[in-house]
Amino acid sequence: MTSATSELGPDELERLRAGLEILALRSLRDREAAEEAAQETLTRALEASKQGRIKNPEKLGVFVRGIARHVIADMIRARKHTTGLEALAGTPSDPDSDALSLIISKQQREQLRVALADLSATDQEILHLSFFEGLTPAEIADRLNEPAERIRKRKSRALLRLRSAFLEKSETGHESGSPPTL
Repeated sequence: MTSATSELGPDELERLRAGLEILALRSLRDREAAEEAAQETLTRALEASKQGRIKNPEKLGVFVRGIARHVIADMIRARKHTTGLEALAGTPSDPDSDALSLIISKQQREQLRVALADLSATDQEILHLSFFEGLTPAEIADRLNEPAERIRKRKSRALLRLRSAFLEKSETGHESGSPPTL
């Protein structure tokens, strides 16, 4: 069996890069992102080659394509987590307005603030890390040294409690309106 490292010479890398960019461009629809995906894929392939993880050098293309699918999926997932409400609703005309003010009224914002304050400190922490710092449940789990599944459940329950508290605030003397989707 030949060494996989010899398969990843400069000519082979350039041939793979061109194909990877086309593959990534189809999914990502952004040339810069496609170039980044191709580079990350080649970096991972070279690392796998150095570690001897490419068992069949004749199927190098298949191996690299598999890495590319994972890289592209990660990039798409990351985009979904970082797309702000401003991008979805367009740029606000008032530079002082925030994304929240675009979708709920001032009174609903106050009700939401009060409802958040009624939550336990742990619920507040989970929601803050999720929605203000943009961390995934796995990242929060790493930070808090807890299993990711527990964090997902705690986040889900915290959102249910927040929704319940918000609806309760809406019914008790505050002007009712459509609650935001939580």
